[in-house]
Amino acid sequence: MLDRLMGATAAITVVLASSFVGFAQNGKQAPQKGKAPAASGKAFDARDLSGYWDITKTGLAPGALNETSNNRPPMTPWGLEKFRQAKTGYDGKALGNGVVANEKDWNDPVLLCDPTGFPRIMWHPIPAGMRFAQTGEEMIQFFEDGRTWRDIWTDGRKLPGDDGELRWYGYAVGHWEGDTFVVNSNSFDESTWLDQYGSPHSDQMTVEERYRRVDRDHLEMTLNITDPKAYVGTWKGDKKIFQRLEKPRSVYNDFDENICAYSEVKQHGKAWQKIHP
Repeated sequence: MLDRLMGATAAITVVLASSFVGFAQNGKQAPQKGKAPAASGKAFDARDLSGYWDITKTGLAPGALNETSNNRPPMTPWGLEKFRQAKTGYDGKALGNGVVANEKDWNDPVLLCDPTGFPRIMWHPIPAGMRFAQTGEEMIQFFEDGRTWRDIWTDGRKLPGDDGELRWYGYAVGHWEGDTFVVNSNSFDESTWLDQYGSPHSDQMTVEERYRRVDRDHLEMTLNITDPKAYVGTWKGDKKIFQRLEKPRSVYNDFDENICAYSEVKQHGKAWQKIHP
C-alpha cells in the first residue's frame, strides 16, 4: 500500500520452523565493546533466528548514510558512467551525485514501482519489516516492502554460473559456520540501485551476508558487496545490530500489505512522490 513509498514502519524477522540441530546458550554474557548487551538469563538457540527483529539506532555506524556503509570503494569507468545517469532527490554527500531539484527528472527505479532490489531493501531508506522462515531445505527471508521474499537455499546446492537467470533479488544459498549463518548470492539484475543515492551494480555483483545471534534478543549482521565490473575492491558493510520484537506492529500480527501500485502513484501525483520513499 502507500506505506512503501512513504517510509513504512520497520519490523524485522520470524522463523516458522527449524529442522537445524542447534545448541542452547545462556544469554548471560558480559557486554563487549561494539556488541549488543546480553539478554538477562534467558536461554536461546544460536542456530535459531526465530523472532521479529528491528534494526537499532546503534545498528548504523555514526554518520552512516543508511546503507551498506560510507566506505564505498572507487568505481570503475563502467560504474561511474552508470552512476552519473542516476537522478535523485537525495544528497548523499560522500555517496551521491547531489540533489536534482526537479522531481520530474528523478529516475529512481522504485518511483516506477520496480522492485527495490537487494540489498537496498534492507534500508530503503527506512528499513521495512524483515522476517525469516526456517525449514530443513531453506531459510526464507520476508520483507514488508512489496510483500517480497528471498529463498536462501540450505540444501547444499551451488550458486548459478555466469549463464544463470538474472533476478531482482538474486539467487542465494546459505550455510552455518558454527553459530554464524552465512549467505552468498549472485545473479542480480543490474537495473536496481544499491541505495537511494543511485549507487549502481552490475550483473557480476556477489553479496555475502553473515548473521549471528549474540544473545536471545540481539542479532548481528554484516554485508559485503563485490562487483569487479562496477567497483575497484569490495564494498565492506558496517555491522548492523537488530533487536528482537515480541510481534510485528501490524494490528493483524503480520506485515502490512505494503505493495507499490502504479495506480496509487498516479492518484497521488508529484506531491506524494516528492516525499518518497
